[in-house]
Amino acid sequence: MKMNHILGAAMVATTLGVAAAVTGPATVQAQAAKVSLAAFPQSVRGTWYHYEENDGYYYKTMTIGAKTMTVKNYFDAFGKKQVKWTGTLHTTKNQDDEFRQGWGNKKSHWTSAKSVKDGYTKVVAYGMFATNGGGTYKVIHKTYKGKSVKVLYNKNIVNSYGQKKLADHYYQTKAQAKFFNPVGALHK
Repeated sequence: MKMNHILGAAMVATTLGVAAAVTGPATVQAQAAKVSLAAFPQSVRGTWYHYEENDGYYYKTMTIGAKTMTVKNYFDAFGKKQVKWTGTLHTTKNQDDEFRQGWGNKKSHWTSAKSVKDGYTKVVAYGMFATNGGGTYKVIHKTYKGKSVKVLYNKNIVNSYGQKKLADHYYQTKAQAKFFNPVGALHK
């Protein structure tokens, strides 16, 4: 009788061990998916240009490195033109809550990025009213002078009133930015 109990206990222990081995990594992967990226994806890195009209024509520049994002010539949430902002990439467990923090402290130059559906990367600039580089980006291709060129496409978003907000798209050169957006309007 004792042999049956020992054999039964060994089978239960083996079964539990196999179940733990099978479910262990899946749990870790599910938890890791909630944490933002430690580096910007290779596909979005580089210097990108946007041509815009707002009391005169100008170029907005966004440079994305592995862990930094620099935006030049952008308008803040109050409509004031800013010269330059550099954000350092930080990981966070809840990107949507964390961005509200950081006005007037060290987090005001933080940013985060996470992968979202359809190959997009959601970038959040920290600090209240931050408008510097935030968006949901994906690299697409367009034809420019007979050649395929990369475009940093910023997905339109829906604001709190249910209306689509127009978004900037960025190009690899100033000439491409002006060609695709000659009147300097935001993209629809």
